[in-house]
Amino acid sequence: MERRALIAVVISLAILVLYQELVIKRYFGEPVSRPEAEAPPPTAPSAPTQPAVVSPEAPPPAIIPEGREVVIETDLYRAVLTTAGARLRNFQLKHYRATVDKASPALDAITDAVRTDLPLGIELRAASKSITDTATVYRVDRDQLALADGASGAVSFVGEVDGITITKRFEARADSYLLGLDLKAEGATGEYVEMAIGWHKNVNGTHPLSAEKVFDSIIAIKKDKLQQVTWEGLDTLAEDDIRWLGYSGRYFLAALVPSTAGEKTARMWLKRRDPTLQTKLILPPGELKSHIDIYVGPKEIGILESTGHSLRRAVDLGWFTFIALPLLQLLKLSHRLTGNYGVDIILLTVMIKILFIPLTQKSLKSMREMQKLQPQMAKIRERLKDHPDEMNKEVMELYRRHKVNPLGGCLPMVLQIPVFVGLYNALLNAVELRHASFAGWINDLSAPDRLGTVQLPYVEQPGIPILTLLMGVSMFWQQWMTPSTGGDPAQQRVMLIMPVIFTFMFINFPSGLTLYWLVNNILTIAQQYVINRPAR
Repeated sequence: MERRALIAVVISLAILVLYQELVIKRYFGEPVSRPEAEAPPPTAPSAPTQPAVVSPEAPPPAIIPEGREVVIETDLYRAVLTTAGARLRNFQLKHYRATVDKASPALDAITDAVRTDLPLGIELRAASKSITDTATVYRVDRDQLALADGASGAVSFVGEVDGITITKRFEARADSYLLGLDLKAEGATGEYVEMAIGWHKNVNGTHPLSAEKVFDSIIAIKKDKLQQVTWEGLDTLAEDDIRWLGYSGRYFLAALVPSTAGEKTARMWLKRRDPTLQTKLILPPGELKSHIDIYVGPKEIGILESTGHSLRRAVDLGWFTFIALPLLQLLKLSHRLTGNYGVDIILLTVMIKILFIPLTQKSLKSMREMQKLQPQMAKIRERLKDHPDEMNKEVMELYRRHKVNPLGGCLPMVLQIPVFVGLYNALLNAVELRHASFAGWINDLSAPDRLGTVQLPYVEQPGIPILTLLMGVSMFWQQWMTPSTGGDPAQQRVMLIMPVIFTFMFINFPSGLTLYWLVNNILTIAQQYVINRPAR
């Protein structure tokens, strides 16, 4: 029974890891609907003076005029806007490189934008028509805004669309990834009842397996529920009560946060037309003047919390967030002293292992005691194999006489699972590990470890996964050293197969996770050696 319980614990841990990686990371949050209708829900019936609004699909874009560049540069980013539509052309994050190469340029979060329909275009919508500012060349009050040392400033764009004056005023701070946008449409007739802001994306771009996808899903807060949906298989999606909307990846977030008051809420509208995903944030009806906060930056918890707007919820640390968050903070605290996140992972693993020494010792001691009783248990099972109730009664009496708890070996392991899973999620989602080197060939703790350029089967990226293979060997050694508490050869074979399963699981996992698991296995082996030594 003890052996079965241990197998169940190991398999449960494997399922948790796979579920977190393959399911929750892509489909967590409130289920979303995919209505067939092209249009979002009509405007509220409580406003009878406002006519129903047509589908938010914009008319075919006009010929794109030439515009000149306007640069907003702070300590954190370099944003390039164009006077053609007063839209974003580039948004480079200065503290994050495009690739692991130290000579690579800063990461551009607008890489996959649709170049004929750049982010932050405006659409004015009426009951029977809509107009956009795609073909409008805006006037601007300056060509460059450079901010440093906590300073703030603004750039204003003014343009005309069908006799309507549209103003876009961008406000920036040197110490914040948040970019404010004041929108105003003046001179619009009463037929225009809604204003939408777009952020379209090319979703069919080809990416090498080694290339990073900055954004891989759409994320939004609907009421108080977090929604996340990928665009694979997406046709049309319309949702009400949106607090903010954006694009999310493992390490970065681009979000549009509308400023709404009272019962008025924004809506989101998505439409996939290969190769383009049309994404629009539709502001409350009747509001042709509004403020929107734009966040483009890392999913670093401290930064998101200081930014506000519930953007912190974009970071998913799984079921055990209350454990993962303190561990992540400890990792960052350690980094201030070491300057090497690989060393920090080792130190954190050692600390956790030390904290669990009493539980591990109790588990191994219980397993040794169970092992001593195996001959007597085998005789009881053979003698009473046709009388299961009586057999179980005698086995329990045997446990009682020898003061052995049949769950004593697996219960301490079960108590450690939340910590293991919490640390796993902390390392998996830590933007701090992106492009962070450790030693030797491991120059990116957020990428799988590879040595050389040999292309192996079942390995996505070329190279030999040395660290992963060492992890598999250490896990096999650990299983071999674990005291056997059951005589069933099938169960023992299952336990020896588990290292192979985990090795294949970790082949394409970030090397930071593999390092953590390897160090944990080595420490467990050392602990087993010390505990088992007196019994030899």
